[in-house]
Amino acid sequence: MVLKKTGNLFLVQCKQWKKQKVDVRVVREMYGVMTAEHATGVIIITSGLFTQEARTFAENKPIDLVEGHQLADLIRGAQGKPFPVAAETTMPQESEMICQNCGAKLVVRTARRGKNAGNKFWGCSSFPKCTFTKAYTE
Repeated sequence: MVLKKTGNLFLVQCKQWKKQKVDVRVVREMYGVMTAEHATGVIIITSGLFTQEARTFAENKPIDLVEGHQLADLIRGAQGKPFPVAAETTMPQESEMICQNCGAKLVVRTARRGKNAGNKFWGCSSFPKCTFTKAYTE
C-alpha cells in the first residue's frame, strides 16, 4: 500500500502472521524498497508480533512496526466503541501483558483441571510451545 500526504510518501505492508513472528528479513526488505522509492517512511503492520531482531533493526529508522494489539487499539480508537474480542482472549493494555519468556502476547485463560479448575489466569498465546503463566487480577 502506498500513502501520500503533503509531498510525503509512506509504504505500508500488512502481514497476517499469528503463529510465527514477523522476522527481520521483512523489515530489511521494506527498508530497501523505501530507499529505492525515495519514500519518507515505512509502516509494517502484523496481526501478531515482531521478533526482537526486527524491532532492533527498525530502531532509529523511519520504520513503524505495528503489532496486533496496537492495531486493535487503533481500530477501537477510530471506531469509538469496543473492539470485539474472542471469549478466551484479551488484548494487552500494558507491556507487562507480554510473555516474559518468548515475547508473545498473554491471553486470559480458564484452568480446566487441577486445584485451580475454573480460575482465570494469564497464559502465553504461543502455548504449548511456551508454558509461561501469570496470576490474573481483575
